[in-house]
Amino acid sequence: MERINRLIALIAVTLLTATGLPWQTGNAQTIENLWITGSAVPGGTQQLTPFPGNQFKFAGELLPGEVKVITTPEPNEQTQYLAPRYYKAYIVNNGLAYQLSRDAAQPGWIVTFRETRYRFTVNTDTRRLTGELFQPWDELFLVGGCVACGWNAYVMLPFRRDNSELCLWTWTGPLREDTGNVEPRRFKIMGQNAWDPKQLHPYSQDESPLTTSQLRTGGDDNKWQLPRDGIYRLTVDVFRETFHAEYLGSSQDDHTAVNTPHAADSQPAVAGQPWQASPPPAVPLYDLQGRPVTTTAGSRRDSAPDGIYIHNGKKVIIGKSR
Repeated sequence: MERINRLIALIAVTLLTATGLPWQTGNAQTIENLWITGSAVPGGTQQLTPFPGNQFKFAGELLPGEVKVITTPEPNEQTQYLAPRYYKAYIVNNGLAYQLSRDAAQPGWIVTFRETRYRFTVNTDTRRLTGELFQPWDELFLVGGCVACGWNAYVMLPFRRDNSELCLWTWTGPLREDTGNVEPRRFKIMGQNAWDPKQLHPYSQDESPLTTSQLRTGGDDNKWQLPRDGIYRLTVDVFRETFHAEYLGSSQDDHTAVNTPHAADSQPAVAGQPWQASPPPAVPLYDLQGRPVTTTAGSRRDSAPDGIYIHNGKKVIIGKSR
């Protein structure tokens, strides 16, 4: 009986190899890079971008036609095709399984019309391809223990959209540890001025923003950890899921694009007076977007409109009671 079972297993391996189906222990695959080719791919062939978690991503334009996902830059005798398990599988889907095959005639993934914002992910752990037509986000916000708004919904700090690229956003301003908040050195990025439904996270907990280049949409609630206090510029591409942070210095002396308070203005706020100085100089404030707000010198009544501002790295409220 044992010999019969071994013979059946040997025949199964032979058949799987002959038909080009994957035969590996568990879900492990030794795929280091992937490319796409076919009539739907502008330029004929493009390389997918590796992401953490054995993922390979595409974000860009596709034409009406067919996409074939391959393991070599150009098709040859060694090429394996990540072919959909279902006939006429569309590139836009909620996650369809693929199989490895060496048959170049195996059907690929269908693209029905031309669009500039196709996005799909190949996960070689789950052996699935998931695709979508990406819609640009309408807003983006920063929140965290080291952010002036703290972990408070509806007062999160907004990013600014790039005038020439709908999916590119920037934020410039101070990030400083605030021991009055939980997780005083952490922050994350939200797709709305609230907690749901859209969120952006680093792939690992406590990544430094200065070393992060890729981020994930949704997933685990990981957060960035501030390496040091100062002025930062954060740039996020929500379509390509890329991230870049620049440290611009610790104060206004290092970077003049954002004003920061002077040491003389560091006294604690009192009712109706967010700061005190003698003699009072022109008091540098900036709004929740990190933009400087000019105030009147020599007066304890500043010229800023009523609202919430950042002063000396803290959030202050200027209201009618002043």
